[in-house]
Amino acid sequence: MATHWLTKAIHTEEPWLTAFPIDPGWVQTDIGQRGAAAFGYEKAAITVEESVNGLIRVIDAATRETHSGVLWKYTGEQSPW
Repeated sequence: MATHWLTKAIHTEEPWLTAFPIDPGWVQTDIGQRGAAAFGYEKAAITVEESVNGLIRVIDAATRETHSGVLWKYTGEQSPW
């Protein structure tokens, strides 16, 4: 909720700024792998490369009008708060 509030506040109060959080996905990092093991999975869902490529695509496509104030997934989909 704090991320939602802060993102909306920045979007509303700073008209020159594009502000949006991005969910990087369940990434095969040290922490992601520990989480996978804790839940009985062999590995997390996506590689670091997949996540980063998705993040870059979302950032490259972002404009204030289309992306600001909204939570995005690394896949390019909007995510409900």
